[in-house]
Amino acid sequence: MPSGLRIDLLGPLTVRSGDAEISVGPLRQQAMFAVLALNAGRVLTPEQLLDLVWDDDPPPTGIKVVPTYVYRIRKSLPPGSRLERTTAGYVLRLDSDVLDLERFETMVREAGRNDDPEQALALHDQALALFRGQPLSGLPGQYLAGQRRRIAERREKALGTRIQLQLAAGRHVEAIPELIGLVADHPFDERFAVLLMNALAGSGRQAEALETYQRVRRTLVEQLGIEPGPELRAAQQTLLRADAPTPTARNELPYGGAAFAGRAAELAEVVAALRTPTGSAPPVLAIDGMAGIGKTALAVQAGHRLASQYPDGQLFVDLHGHTPGREPLGTEQAVDHLLRGIGVPADQVPGCLEDRLSMWRSKSSRLRLLVVLDNAPDAATVRPLLPGASECAVLVTSRRLLVELDAKCRLGLGLLAMEDATALLSEIAGPDRGDEAAVQELAEHCGRLPLALRIAGARLRHRPSWSIQHLNERLRGRRRLRELDGDANGVRSAFAVSYEHLPQDQRRLFACLGLFPGKDFDVKAAAALAGIDGPTAEALLEHLVDASLLLAPRPGRYEFHDLLRGYAVEVADDDAAVGRLVEHYLAVAGVEPDLTWADLERSNLLAALEVAEDAAAVRLALVLAPYLHGRSRLDELDVVLTAGLAAAERRQDPEGQARLLFLRGNFGQFRCGPQKGLCDLRRAAELAPEDAPALRARILGSLGYTQGTLDPSSDHAELLRTSLRLAQLAGDRRAIVETLSRLAALAIRQHGFAMALEYYERALKLAREIGDERLEPELLNGIAVCRLAEDDPLPALEATRAAQRLAAVHELDFSLSYALCHQGEAHRRLGRNKLAVEIHEQALKLAIGNCTHLDEVDARLHLGRSLHSAGRTEAAVEQFDLALRLSEDRGHALGVVEALTGLADCTRLATRADRLLRQAHSQAKIAGYSALATRLANRLDHPSANHG
Repeated sequence: MPSGLRIDLLGPLTVRSGDAEISVGPLRQQAMFAVLALNAGRVLTPEQLLDLVWDDDPPPTGIKVVPTYVYRIRKSLPPGSRLERTTAGYVLRLDSDVLDLERFETMVREAGRNDDPEQALALHDQALALFRGQPLSGLPGQYLAGQRRRIAERREKALGTRIQLQLAAGRHVEAIPELIGLVADHPFDERFAVLLMNALAGSGRQAEALETYQRVRRTLVEQLGIEPGPELRAAQQTLLRADAPTPTARNELPYGGAAFAGRAAELAEVVAALRTPTGSAPPVLAIDGMAGIGKTALAVQAGHRLASQYPDGQLFVDLHGHTPGREPLGTEQAVDHLLRGIGVPADQVPGCLEDRLSMWRSKSSRLRLLVVLDNAPDAATVRPLLPGASECAVLVTSRRLLVELDAKCRLGLGLLAMEDATALLSEIAGPDRGDEAAVQELAEHCGRLPLALRIAGARLRHRPSWSIQHLNERLRGRRRLRELDGDANGVRSAFAVSYEHLPQDQRRLFACLGLFPGKDFDVKAAAALAGIDGPTAEALLEHLVDASLLLAPRPGRYEFHDLLRGYAVEVADDDAAVGRLVEHYLAVAGVEPDLTWADLERSNLLAALEVAEDAAAVRLALVLAPYLHGRSRLDELDVVLTAGLAAAERRQDPEGQARLLFLRGNFGQFRCGPQKGLCDLRRAAELAPEDAPALRARILGSLGYTQGTLDPSSDHAELLRTSLRLAQLAGDRRAIVETLSRLAALAIRQHGFAMALEYYERALKLAREIGDERLEPELLNGIAVCRLAEDDPLPALEATRAAQRLAAVHELDFSLSYALCHQGEAHRRLGRNKLAVEIHEQALKLAIGNCTHLDEVDARLHLGRSLHSAGRTEAAVEQFDLALRLSEDRGHALGVVEALTGLADCTRLATRADRLLRQAHSQAKIAGYSALATRLANRLDHPSANHG
């Protein structure tokens, strides 16, 4: 079994090898893999697999589909994985630590055997933490549905045991929030109701425990027509006989809410940090985050869990640092509240603020208090309110990062995980309001922000006729903030308060950033938008991060939360900002953008193109197109060229049109065949100004090459000579190199290898004089082709190695693919067939990644030849078949000829070999490849050599 393989079933199916996630294919294929994993070590017959995966609705091919699916799964797994075929069927063999379900079962068993309650509790926590959502989520089939129910039952049993251990350890307050949710989710499961009653009673909340009994009883009677069972009735009788404890301390913590999802790790961190005070000063924990992120909810939940640790009281003060329509609470008002909270009568409170603060510190020094200071405006407000004893603890929440506050721990809250966001929505809106995809879409519309999720859920609950799909429609587009802003506590209102508290320079930058068209940005882009210098922009950006109005996902990069971006767009008002940004991108990109920078900013550059004025859009498209082609971003390349051409047409810019048409035609022929680019190149030649000889040289060179490829009898030679003359007239040595390269390529097509070699060597010499290494790989590959045609593999090998090195250095994937093809061919000629196959497999993988069909055809043809030479005829036929199909689909005549010839070489039937060769000969004649047609005719004249 490969090291680091992990298969997780306790949630959506996930397969990992080390840090890399592995896809095991489409949904039904995932289902088969899950079935094999659940039955690891057990042989399943093909019939069993068919039944377990497809139930009563097998595919038309029936059992024949099983080997195909198993083969695909095996190919997707890392080397060393043991998915084996036996005489009886298939078996997946796994090591003991691979499957999360097995780890869960092992930990639960160990917990059951452990006599130490704390260790048993820790093992249950570890086991339950393995669940990432609904087990086997989304996978089809009755068998997996049954397994899903079985695993859920095991989880609930382990959950119940863990809570019993918590209660036995006296952690009643900790258990209550989770039990409230469990009772709501399982209204007919009396086990959880009993546990909740015991937890409430154990924390002094006997009345609530008895109310829980009455509520569960009503549910059972009204919906099932039965009375509670003996265990639940016994729990009630025990409570009725007990004397209710009288609380002696003040608990001001607000109601924790019935709906509280996620935050398990954060809650555990807060509780652990404040559970046991140590040191000479009270531990202070600060929670910060953007408006609506759930800071107060987390603090309150933590406070309830910690209540038993602080028996002298739990005090809560809302400092109103960011409350719409209210000024922040002053220190005098806040300390008055705290003094009342510890029982100081009003007539004993000193008149002087300093005396009040002194009294607070003195009296709190003899107590064990938990103090929650919510919604703090700044550190200066918080510091005087800190109690005077190490036995107290303080929880502070604020939208700002309170850097000046001496906090033991700081916790920055992020967005809810998707499964927690959807759970919160379902809890508030009610179950069965829409399918899983619609609920997830709604969670994304709400930005997975708890405040927005609560508002959306409440709207659905109070509008039973609304579906989730309907609310999703309302939240699409620019109306989203309005839909999520019902009153003073809405999302937009919360953002507005944060914005209005900013200084003027921070407000202006925030508003300018609302005009940024992409997702994340750096300091220089922000400075360009606002028209300020870099150091000033960086300082302001960091202030916005501290104010929780911007995110900093990684050093030097910034972005908005999705909903905050919408608010920034609303307040944006600088019409010149986008123009400054586009000019900044053009200045940095230059003629050839730095690849590392361009890769990082690619999505932003594409977004800037959409909002740029026409003149800038043309310039930006001309910069982006060659970069995207070199990076094999072909869909994006089409978008950029289309947008640039539309802008050039709107501003009646014939030269801009000519340049963009040239790029589209030139790239198109290499991606999809010469016919693809012919019309664009002809139109580019018509539009190119006479006083732009360098541009005309490049256009005519490409047009001549394209016409020569399609029709060797055309006037392409004249076009190429004109291209060469214009390039020399313009002094454009790069254009001269390109034209010489095209002349060489056309010479190769007619088997004029000596002439082609001369062109390539002239071009290579000139490229080295220019000092542009990016031009060299294509020329070195051409030289290798000529040397191979002369049956001189050693110089060819040397040329391809040089091409490979330069292509790798400059990240020229197309040239690298060709270099590997010719390098493998050189090794094949030298009799190194195994090495040739390995290199050609690398070339094919790279070509497929490049998304260029002609590259893929070329790589498959080379791989087919090397496989045939290695004696792997069946595999070679597969490659030639695929090359033939691709070539026919794309109208690639030369690919058709070479694939047919390869198939003829592989067949052992003389009649079939002759038929394939005749097809190839016919295609070569039609396409005008006279030299190739002659060579094939010679083979047909010697039929004894035409079969393998």
